[in-house]
Amino acid sequence: MTITINYCINIVIYVLTIVVVLISTFKDKIRKPFGRTLLMSLGCFLLLALVGSAAFVYIGPEGAGQSLMTLATSTIGFCIPYIGLEYTLGQCVFISAIIKCYVDDLMLLGTVVYFLVSGQMPDSYMDFPAWPLLLTAVVSFPLIMVFYKRLMRPALDDSGFLASWKTAWILPFFANGMYALYMQPVFTEVTAFPGIEFSFVPFLWVVLTFSSYVILLRALVERSRSARLHEELHISDIQVTAQQKQLEHLQQHIEDTAKARHDMRHFLVALQGYANEKDFEGMSEYLETCIVSIDNQTPEIYANNLAVNAILGHYRQMAEKEGIEVKLIVGLEEETRVTDTDMCIILGNLLENAYEACARQKEGKRYIIANIRQTGGSLVIIVENSYTGTVRKKDGVFLSSKEKMRKGIGITSVMDVTKKYHGISKFEYDGSRFKVSLLLGGRSEK
Repeated sequence: MTITINYCINIVIYVLTIVVVLISTFKDKIRKPFGRTLLMSLGCFLLLALVGSAAFVYIGPEGAGQSLMTLATSTIGFCIPYIGLEYTLGQCVFISAIIKCYVDDLMLLGTVVYFLVSGQMPDSYMDFPAWPLLLTAVVSFPLIMVFYKRLMRPALDDSGFLASWKTAWILPFFANGMYALYMQPVFTEVTAFPGIEFSFVPFLWVVLTFSSYVILLRALVERSRSARLHEELHISDIQVTAQQKQLEHLQQHIEDTAKARHDMRHFLVALQGYANEKDFEGMSEYLETCIVSIDNQTPEIYANNLAVNAILGHYRQMAEKEGIEVKLIVGLEEETRVTDTDMCIILGNLLENAYEACARQKEGKRYIIANIRQTGGSLVIIVENSYTGTVRKKDGVFLSSKEKMRKGIGITSVMDVTKKYHGISKFEYDGSRFKVSLLLGGRSEK
C-alpha cells in the first residue's frame, strides 16, 4: 500500500491535536525536570504513533488484525502520560483514553462528513482527503478545550484523593475497545461504510460517549465536594466541642474565683493570727496549703484567638489523657491574615493526625510538638510527632491509616489551604518522627 500526502497530513493532524490539548491543559503538572520529561513523553508518543501508522499501512484497514493492533497501541499509549504528569496511573489512563476517544471521533466524523458531502467513499483509505478531518478538528477544538480545562482538569485536581480513580478509567477504556472492534471497522473502512441511512450513528456515538464522561466527571467533583464538606463539618464539630469545654473551664474558674474572694477574709484573719503569734513556720505551711488548693486546671491562653485556643486546648487535653507529652509554642499577633476557618482546618487535621499516630504507638516516647508563629506577613506552622510503623504514600500522596489505601483527605485539605495562601509545605519522616512544616503567605486566593 502506497503512503500518500493526504494520509501523512491526517496523521499529523491526529498527533498534533493530542499534543496541543494535553500540553495546553497540563503544562503546569509536568514532572520535574520539565524539559527532559516533556521530551521523553513526546518521544514515546511519537514513536508509538509511527509504529501504529506503519502497522496500519502494513496490515491495511480491513480485518481483525487492524482492530487488535489499534487496541494494543492504544493500551500502551494510555500509560505514556504517567511518565510525564503528576497524577496517579488511573488518572493518566483516564486522560489519555478520553483524548484517544476524541481524535478517533474526529476520524469517524470526518469520514461521515466526506460521505455526506460527496455521496461516495474514495477507492482507498490512503486516498482519503485531509479536509474533512481538518474541518471537524477546527470546529470541535474549542469544545474539547472547554471539556478538558473547565471540567476534566478541576475534576482531576479536586478529587485526586478519591479511590474512584482506580476504576473510573474503565469507562473510556471500554469506549476505545468498542470503537476499535465495531465503529472503526464499520464506519472508517471505505469498503464497509453502511450507507446514508446509518450516517447518524457516529454522531449519536460521540454524543453518548462524551455525555457519559461529563456525567462521570461531575459525579467525581460532587463526591469530592461532599468528602471535603464532611471533613470541614468534622473540624467544625471539634472546634465547637473544644470551645464549649473552654467556656466550661472559664465558668468554673469564675466560680472558683468568686469563692476565693469570699474566703479571702478568713484567709487574711488566719494570716494575721500567725503574724501576731510570730509563728512564721506555721504561716509558711498554711500558705503552701493554700497554694496547692488553688485550681490548677485554669485554661491556658495560647494566643488572642478563640479558635486557635480551642483547637490547641482540645487536642492537648486528649493527648495528655493518653499519656502523650505535648509541647505547644505559640507566637501569634492579635490578628492573622489566615481566617479562623482555615486555621482550624490546618491545626485540626495536623493535630488529629499527630494524636492518632501517637495513640497507635505501642512503644517508645510519645510526644507532639506544635510551633505556631508569625514571621513578618507569613505564618509558620510546624507540627512534629512520634510514631511507629510505616508511612504509606502513593503517587506523591499520603494514604490514610483509617482505611486501607484511601488517600488522606485531611492532608489534602491542609495542602489546599496552603495553596490558597500561596504557601509551601514540607513533610519529613524517618521511621520514628513525622514532621510537617508549612509556610503560608499573607495573601489568599479568593
